Amino acid sequence: MSRAFVKEDSDQPETLPDRPISDLPNYMTATGYQQMQQTLAELEQKLDQLKASSSFTANAERPMLERDLRYYRQRLQSAQLLPPPAQTDKASFGCQVGFVDADERHFQFRIVGEDEADAEQGTISWASPLARALLGKQQGDTVLWPKPAGAIEIEITEISR
Repeated sequence: MSRAFVKEDSDQPETLPDRPISDLPNYMTATGYQQMQQTLAELEQKLDQLKASSSFTANAERPMLERDLRYYRQRLQSAQLLPPPAQTDKASFGCQVGFVDADERHFQFRIVGEDEADAEQGTISWASPLARALLGKQQGDTVLWPKPAGAIEIEITEISR
């Protein structure tokens, strides 16, 4: 019988490669930091439960869970918490920025850390092309929003905390 597909140490869960970590500074809001701490605690609790189980499913889930734990621990360790913006005269990290495009569509996003970003929830990473276009600009400024289909002109209509 061929042993080509038999894992020698089949009792041990495999180790997955680490999730990629950005080379950029790991800026976070206090809310994002707290959410990541909560996620880490939930993952640690789940890992403890999996370790107590000897089921095949538990062993299959462990490598991904352990990889995620390594990622979250490293990101929390390297986090640089930035305070909320003191002023809102210019778009900055932590600000909510509203703008309108040429078709009069209104958008509103909060500029946050890379791990906090979720466009569907109205947050974008400070390192994203859109945030980079908005950072440092004022209400009434017109900027180019770089999109894959081509840049579009937008006007900043509001900046708030």
